[in-house]
This record gives sequence, structure tokens and C-alpha cells, in this order.
Amino acid sequence: MKIIFLCTANSCRSQIAEAWARHLLPPHWEIHSAGLITYPITRETRRAMQEVGLDMVGQESKILDNFELDDFDLVVTLSEEAGRFLPTLRFADRHWHQPLQDPMGAVGTEEEVRSAFREARDEIKRLVEEIGSANEPHSSMDS
Repeated sequence: MKIIFLCTANSCRSQIAEAWARHLLPPHWEIHSAGLITYPITRETRRAMQEVGLDMVGQESKILDNFELDDFDLVVTLSEEAGRFLPTLRFADRHWHQPLQDPMGAVGTEEEVRSAFREARDEIKRLVEEIGSANEPHSSMDS
């Protein structure tokens, strides 16, 4: 199974999804993430993942143009922009659009901002677990 998670800047949501997928999905699955543009992975993103014991060492922001999307079994878009600007796929049923609230837009106290990143992290974990469950033998994303 080959999966790519896409969002706007590949600095938060898609990076979190990549880290969770590498941790939760079978080790022989190929996992990637990318963005329409790139921006360095934020300190808050890394901190939120470190809180659950996942280190994002080695992960870096990557641009969508560096990937041939038709080579993937599943293309997951995590932002409205990524879904809107996704190139046409040969097999449209391989695209799963799951736009999530971007914690990068969180405002407030330091704790309120951290809370937004934690909520995104936990929501993305559930999404990755759903992908894993749906792709077990004798299962389908439609079920």
C-alpha cells in the first residue's frame, strides 16, 4: 500500500498524518506527505507529536510537484486547498478528501494554541486508524 497525505504547506497536518501512519500502519506500507507549497515543520507540530512519543526526526517539508500521484494507492487531502488544487487523478476513487481544521490558524494563549495542535493531532490519528482498518484484508473504505 502506498499512501500520500497532502495539505497546503506540508508543515503541520500532513506531517502529523505521515508520522502517525509510519507509527500505526504496517511497516511495509510506503508513506509520504507533501504540500501545494512548502513551509518548515513548525515547532508546535513537533511538540504535539513528541507529547505522544513520536519524534519527527528526518521528516521535512516536501512539495506535491515531486510526486507522481497516480503511483499512489491512496491520496488523502487534509485541507480544502489541497482538495481544490489536486491534479486530476487517473483513478479518482483513490482520492479521499478529509479537510481538517488547521491548527496553524489558532490564536489565544500559549495553552490554547497548544490545545488546537493536540486536537488536530488526535483527529488525524483517528483518520489514520480508519485508513488502517479500512485497508485490512476483506475490508473497504466504503464500509
